[in-house]
Amino acid sequence: MTIGVVAALVVLSALAAADHRPSAIASKPGALLGLRGGGGDGVTKPLVVVGSLNVDITIEVERLPKKEETVMASSPCTSVAVGGKGANQAAAAARLATGTGRPAVLVCEFGNDGYAETMRTALQEAGVDVSRCAHSAELPTGQGIVMLTPDGAASSIVVPGANAGWTAERAAALEELVCGASAVLLQREIPEEVNLAVARAACAAGVPVLQDVGGEDRPIDDELLREVAYVCPNETELERLTGMAIGSEAEILAAGRSLQSRGARNILVTLGGDGSLLLEEGGRVVRQGALPIPGGRVVDATGAGDSFRAAFALALTEGQPHEQCMRFAAAAGAVAVAQRGALPSLPTRAQCEEVL
Repeated sequence: MTIGVVAALVVLSALAAADHRPSAIASKPGALLGLRGGGGDGVTKPLVVVGSLNVDITIEVERLPKKEETVMASSPCTSVAVGGKGANQAAAAARLATGTGRPAVLVCEFGNDGYAETMRTALQEAGVDVSRCAHSAELPTGQGIVMLTPDGAASSIVVPGANAGWTAERAAALEELVCGASAVLLQREIPEEVNLAVARAACAAGVPVLQDVGGEDRPIDDELLREVAYVCPNETELERLTGMAIGSEAEILAAGRSLQSRGARNILVTLGGDGSLLLEEGGRVVRQGALPIPGGRVVDATGAGDSFRAAFALALTEGQPHEQCMRFAAAAGAVAVAQRGALPSLPTRAQCEEVL
């Protein structure tokens, strides 16, 4: 797709519209226990997500266009919904934490357009605390152009908008919030210096940080790798970060170890239909297979990775070992791919219980 085509789609669519671990997971396989309190840390410290907010504009296509090719959408209309990795992870955490007393706090930048209040309302209805979010006076809300094929695969182009408007001063002002969190989730759809400032503060306070490496295609700083507890790529992102082949488990582990040699601790890799793999700091490997998808097929994979990482983080704060964290996360990912759209597909704890 050419830049001109993408720009036209954006315009037309806009016009049209410490090592905490989860007590929720049962010791009996295939079930979850009801939560009865704040979790493994003994108090209801918030799960904090610092990251992006986008308006997701989804275009259904039979196949992705080749270079310099134009294809027609398979649906006469686009769909518009809340998106962005930060917003998705915060909303997933809020839904999964319902009934536990643990707040899910999102820190993001709303734009200066009409989408801002719509996005704010949708996030609040999902249970997300947006009281620490800001508004950009100069930039519109970020946009995600999602091309969705019939097999449920989603390819995206992100127009950063207000997500690019973060400042170092804004990041510094979050220190108290971050240091009082049970865990912090970061992504790479906001400036890297923001992620680094937040990770430094959290790490110094003993708060685990999970760094989703999806987003901008750029090298990752070694200092950031040292400050986060978990580096969370999918296969493609791991290959991009390391420049190494990832065609087999042995190659995936070798790529993960190359990040550890640069200072990373735990490498949590999502493998799509093959499940997930965690390379722990001490070298142990934890594997989790994919769980059954409600309805039996992938409808839309847009929010699957965000649901997985939010569930893993929540489980971590609730005191569970890595094996149970990954099982809970796998259930969340399975629920997410069974429905259309990012925010609408994000799982509840009850839905995860049904999968387990």
